[in-house]
Amino acid sequence: MGSEPLPLAERTFLAACTRCSAQLRIVDDLPASAEQVVRDSFRGSLGDSFVVVPRSDPDEFVERPAQARTDGAPLSVASLEKVTRIERIMSLASGQTDQDHPVCADCLRLTVAEVQRQVDQAADEHRAYQEAHGRLREELEAFSAEEAAQLEADIAELEAEEERLTAELAGHCREEAQLREELERQRRQEEQLQRGEEEFWLSAAEYELDAEEGEEERAVTQSAIQYATSELHRLKRTNVLNDMFFIKDEGQFGTISRFRLGRLPDHPVQWEEINAAWGQACLLLDALVKMSGTCLQQYRLKPNGSYSSIQAGGDVLGLYSGDGGLTSFFLDRRFDQAMAAFLKCLHQVAKTLAPHKIDQLPYKIDGDKVGGFSVRQQFNQDEKWTKALKFMLTDLKWLIPCAQARDLADRGVAVGQSS
Repeated sequence: MGSEPLPLAERTFLAACTRCSAQLRIVDDLPASAEQVVRDSFRGSLGDSFVVVPRSDPDEFVERPAQARTDGAPLSVASLEKVTRIERIMSLASGQTDQDHPVCADCLRLTVAEVQRQVDQAADEHRAYQEAHGRLREELEAFSAEEAAQLEADIAELEAEEERLTAELAGHCREEAQLREELERQRRQEEQLQRGEEEFWLSAAEYELDAEEGEEERAVTQSAIQYATSELHRLKRTNVLNDMFFIKDEGQFGTISRFRLGRLPDHPVQWEEINAAWGQACLLLDALVKMSGTCLQQYRLKPNGSYSSIQAGGDVLGLYSGDGGLTSFFLDRRFDQAMAAFLKCLHQVAKTLAPHKIDQLPYKIDGDKVGGFSVRQQFNQDEKWTKALKFMLTDLKWLIPCAQARDLADRGVAVGQSS
């Protein structure tokens, strides 16, 4: 086996080095007498129970016939039997070393050098072991019986110590396992506590947010209560009837809702304005009757703007008049009766609202007279009639706060009873 040229009489195979992949020529120059030796050695090393199957593809081995020339000679693929024979030889050679075969000459030298180095190293180790073994034998021979016994005792003590330490180590291992389990349990408990803490802080944040919202709502409610209270106080101080029916003096005239009530020679007030003023006065007196709960005797107020009237029994007396001839004469007569009836109604309301202060009216009411002047128009002077109507409006205005005070007193009693 090699890379040098061989005689043509020999049978050669082409292959590649297993280390450097160089092309090789494998020479099958074993004599026929060595065939049985190869088989026996191969069988002895592998055993009869193994079936040898070639590792290589037959195409990898190319046979060069003996009669072929070395240059330009035709090649042929080796048969399976020949490949199997070469495989057995290579397996036998590979079994003797760590290096697979076939190899080239250079790779073989390197392999041999490596094997030699390993042999030398093994020899050095063998010598070191022999020397150590010799020294140990010398030391053992130098020991006396007592020293040997002491050494045996020490060894036994060390073995017992080893067993004790081994048992202690096993106990520590079990304790470590328990501690690891406890650590894992504590870790899970810590995670649970962390989740609980996160949920707690989330709930605390939600509660704080709800508290802030509740505080805002409470502040808004408190502000609304304060506003409602101030409005209530303002409304309590406000006299609705005074705002609705504004009564004041304008010179010689008394006015209600800016309508003049009365006539003067130098100020001939139109009857439309006078009728409107009487309509406002009738509406105000009707409101006072309802607020005071006065039960009018024989009369019933019927406010209807400029055509208001007073029902007296089965008769209706109009609180309005106008210019005219004979018809106006009869109308003025009924108008006088209506104004006298209005004054009587006013006196009854005053008795109901201020029974102990009836004498404190700004102007005393006596029949159809107020302050000593008659409210009748017929056969009366315009100045006196106008003054009588002015006094009547003053008394009507004086009754408004009385009605307001009574209404508040009634409400206070009602609230006290309900609470």
